[in-house]
Amino acid sequence: MSNGANLPEDIVADILSRLPPKPLGRFRSVSKPWLTLLTDPHFIQKHLNIQKNHQTAVLLLCYSNHLHSIELHKQPPDNHHVYGSASNLRFDPPESWSQLWGSFDGLTLVSNEEGTVFLINPSTRECRRLPVSPFALDPLACHIMYGFGYDLCSDDYKVVTLSYYDTDNEHEPDCADMFVNVYTLKNNSWKRVRNSPYDHAVPLLSMGVFVNGCVHWLGSRVSDYSTAIAAFDLADEEFREVAPPTDADISNIHVLSLAVIGGCLCLVDSRSNVQLDIWVMKEYGVTESWSKLLIVGLNVFYTKPTDFIEGGEELLVIDEDKLAVYNVKEGRFRDIVIHGMLDAFEAGVESFAARAVGSSSI
Repeated sequence: MSNGANLPEDIVADILSRLPPKPLGRFRSVSKPWLTLLTDPHFIQKHLNIQKNHQTAVLLLCYSNHLHSIELHKQPPDNHHVYGSASNLRFDPPESWSQLWGSFDGLTLVSNEEGTVFLINPSTRECRRLPVSPFALDPLACHIMYGFGYDLCSDDYKVVTLSYYDTDNEHEPDCADMFVNVYTLKNNSWKRVRNSPYDHAVPLLSMGVFVNGCVHWLGSRVSDYSTAIAAFDLADEEFREVAPPTDADISNIHVLSLAVIGGCLCLVDSRSNVQLDIWVMKEYGVTESWSKLLIVGLNVFYTKPTDFIEGGEELLVIDEDKLAVYNVKEGRFRDIVIHGMLDAFEAGVESFAARAVGSSSI
């Protein structure tokens, strides 16, 4: 390669594979050989595997019709705050973003104000507009929610939608079906699969949580309206149930939500305005492995904890109108101070996803 200072190509490739994602996005314009290398699927997979072992704390914040990438520093200088630097993610053509729906392997599912859905790579600024599903319900007469994840069996990324008619609609006033559509990235196409056997109308428009090859939503069993954790397997494209913690009160689905901590499925109970009850499923599918965490000192109306440091020692939470980091072992908070944000943001209202930004190609 002409830009490798006469180094062998394999050494140049090895050096580049160890760099953070953002520089690699810029390096694609260095030369045609580098563009070929950096877009090669084998290089992308190698870089992604390395990044998974050295995760960067990155927060994607949807605010004021813009996406902001915020790099968080895990070792702040004064130990009282966590500092971050924000940059506005600009895409060509520009879009007015309104919702984050999930992220995995450096790819993020977002939608704009018109409800059009995109897969983006924040590192490379790549953006794919998803086609409209031919099976989609009338957007003016239905509710729709999304999940996003990776199917190991087919080596493909998939988007799952749950959609159902508004009870006040004029199209199908008596239709209570929960329709399920699946989009595959490789084929760039949608298909309809079997309807969900659960009622997902409550909680309204929740994001699917991806763990262990499945996208999870809360739902109610149609037989008795008891709460269930519904898992949609991306491989066989069928629903199954995950047993909840035996010591959790799941009778009030309105105060429950799902999250991911340390790669584990979590059930969050936010009925109290001073604490969060969090159950972490340490071994997926094993009911006895649910372990309870307690976060005390919150005054919130909505909180969804996510990883800040791998292993869940510190969690990213929303505390009133700001972001904070909670140390599980020490039981204390540190506010997040973000440089580069021109205005204050209402963190409790905006959606966010905290993930390592990888190098997956779209």
